Amino acid sequence: MNVLGGYASEVWRAVRPVDRYQRLLWWCGTAMVASGAVHGVVALVDFAPWWGPVSWRKPVVFGVSFGLMAWAAVRILRQLAVRWWIRAGAGLVVLTSVGETALITAQRWRGTASHFNRATATDAAVWSAIGDLVVLLVLGVVVLCVAALVRFEGRPASRVAVLVGLAGVLAAGAIGQRMAAVGEQVFDETGHVPHELLFGAAGSAKLAHAVGLHGLQLLAVLAILCEAGRLGERAAGTVTGIAALGYAAAFTAITVTAYDGRAPSTPPPPWRCCWWPGS
Repeated sequence: MNVLGGYASEVWRAVRPVDRYQRLLWWCGTAMVASGAVHGVVALVDFAPWWGPVSWRKPVVFGVSFGLMAWAAVRILRQLAVRWWIRAGAGLVVLTSVGETALITAQRWRGTASHFNRATATDAAVWSAIGDLVVLLVLGVVVLCVAALVRFEGRPASRVAVLVGLAGVLAAGAIGQRMAAVGEQVFDETGHVPHELLFGAAGSAKLAHAVGLHGLQLLAVLAILCEAGRLGERAAGTVTGIAALGYAAAFTAITVTAYDGRAPSTPPPPWRCCWWPGS
């Protein structure tokens, strides 16, 4: 427990906000994570189906996911030069995350689907707004990517984590755009909100989308712990770099599997190996 507590302390010291603007973004992230947790309790009490276009899963997953994204934005800001355009990029990421989480949560409380739903003028407006917010979020991520390339002031391990993690977020955005296109096609053909978004027979890109979004946090924690331990700066960068390559390979395998129309447990060659389930 003491070891785990020490790790947690190191991570907190590295990610905690240090100025008023960062605290604002951090509290936005905390509110979204708290919303996800509260709706998790609601889901347990309500006994409603977890899957489907209208479920408590969406407020839970989007709240926690976007909340973690906001915390990551604060961590990135701490390692960048203080420039208005960099702060604006981070703010854009967080504010669009709050807006999308709020819209998705409100739709669940209304008892209607948040995605691919044009049943009423309100539903159509919400779905359109979600799409617009995603575009602005991606713009904010691009700003942070540029800033990390030209104005990064952290250590090499953290720079690797930020650049690879943000690249994963952008790739996840592209996958999300493809998922939206597939969903729109299904809606146009059937007139109903799709229960599943499949590429081919069984390819679900939801896992790939999630892995792309959250490599940023996983690599950031690893970099923080490497930098806080006994490893030198170069060794910490090497370890984080190797982990980033592994993450990229896993992300690629999961994405290729989905786009090939396969279930996550049955990846195509050359990604299949002897230990992969279902191989």
